[in-house]
Amino acid sequence: MTGYVKELHKHLTSYKHLRLGVKEAGVFLYKTKEVRCGHILPKELKWLNILEPFRKEIHEYLNARPDIRLHKYFHQLNSSQAFALNLFFPFFEGGPTSAATLLRALDVKGSVSNWFPEHIADAGEGTNVDVSWRDSNGNVVYCEVKLSEQEFGKAAGEKRHLMKLQSIYAPALQPYCPAELLQPDFFFANYQILRNIWLAARDPNATVVFLLPVRNEVLWKPLRAVIAKLEPPLRKRVQLAEMEDVLRKLDSDKSMPARLSMYVELLAEKYVLPHAFTAQTV
Repeated sequence: MTGYVKELHKHLTSYKHLRLGVKEAGVFLYKTKEVRCGHILPKELKWLNILEPFRKEIHEYLNARPDIRLHKYFHQLNSSQAFALNLFFPFFEGGPTSAATLLRALDVKGSVSNWFPEHIADAGEGTNVDVSWRDSNGNVVYCEVKLSEQEFGKAAGEKRHLMKLQSIYAPALQPYCPAELLQPDFFFANYQILRNIWLAARDPNATVVFLLPVRNEVLWKPLRAVIAKLEPPLRKRVQLAEMEDVLRKLDSDKSMPARLSMYVELLAEKYVLPHAFTAQTV
């Protein structure tokens, strides 16, 4: 466990006690043994992981969408799925002005005509995208969201994955990357990164965004190493966004509705280590 993750767990434990009023430690199953952790909610209180101003709306939205399944560890306060819902839902469901505010903070061009949490873009391939959206011209943005994960997903490289590499990933990626990226050992060691990049490679108008905390350095290193090897036509459609910077930009955007302006402070309170975020005021 890295220093950042330890700090985040400690911060979220304090948040759970002071903001949510929950003292009971939640349970994490580790090698068949139950481990109690301060940053985990009791499962029956999992909806406290959604920030109160939009908790009812998000709960109703998910109840109406049985195709969206909550992750096994949704009750953990460091759940990246809960973070993605807390960030994207209020802005993308709040109308064009609110959506445009979040796009500016992400440094993504276009608009949001519709959006899809936990979306499988290609049923035959099966990648589950944390959040994606389509603009008024039909162009798609795919967003991979991380919080305290210690690595991107890997694959064992068994026969099924080798067949997917040869028949699905390689044909779209070959024009944009050196052969070394498509060697099985490298590809499967960076499987989740390259799967997401493949989504953009297969469509010349698509963009992929990786959103993660600046302090989570164990994720940035492999991500930057892969992106640096891409040819410019694809590399320019792979964007990196620092969570703290996105929230800071939102905090300073004076065009936001008052309700969302106050909401950004709640996002920062929960997800950003205290010394990493300073509210900007006039």
